[in-house]
Amino acid sequence: MNEYMENTKIINKKVKSVSRHWKNFVDKDYLGSHNLEKGEEMLLTIDRFEGEEQVTTADGKKIKQVLYFKEAVPKMIMNITNGNIITSLYGSHPDQWPGKQIQVYAASVKAFGKTQDALRIRDFIPKIAVNVAAYTEVLSKATTQNELKDIWVKFPTSARNDKDLIAKKDELKAKLP
Repeated sequence: MNEYMENTKIINKKVKSVSRHWKNFVDKDYLGSHNLEKGEEMLLTIDRFEGEEQVTTADGKKIKQVLYFKEAVPKMIMNITNGNIITSLYGSHPDQWPGKQIQVYAASVKAFGKTQDALRIRDFIPKIAVNVAAYTEVLSKATTQNELKDIWVKFPTSARNDKDLIAKKDELKAKLP
């Protein structure tokens, strides 16, 4: 685990509190860096991508690319930097992105002639904790390799990618007819 992740608090909703940025009380249409306090990041699941959405900016109405999430957070205008990160993680076709998770953080960037905070997407696929014991219990109910396969394919991708669970599945598979 990287050093910056050790003290990171992962959240998955917009929080309104007087101990947070005042902009959280404004009903903003879009996710912004103000939604994250120092040391916080958001773990979000992509619901859909809109490639040509009309948005109102300080410069007037513009067409932007927008990400929608399954969690109770505002949508996020996607810039080129974040689009490139998602592409490196999940491919360049947005129809492959729904259901995929990203980790969003605030970073100081130079933009429009000044340094300001902006949302960025981490350049790794978030690791989701998997309850290996619970999944192993479900797998152990299989009496044949075909049943094991049928159970396995119904597990979420995060479980099917967990190396400890894969080892348990392979161990069970070797014992089944």
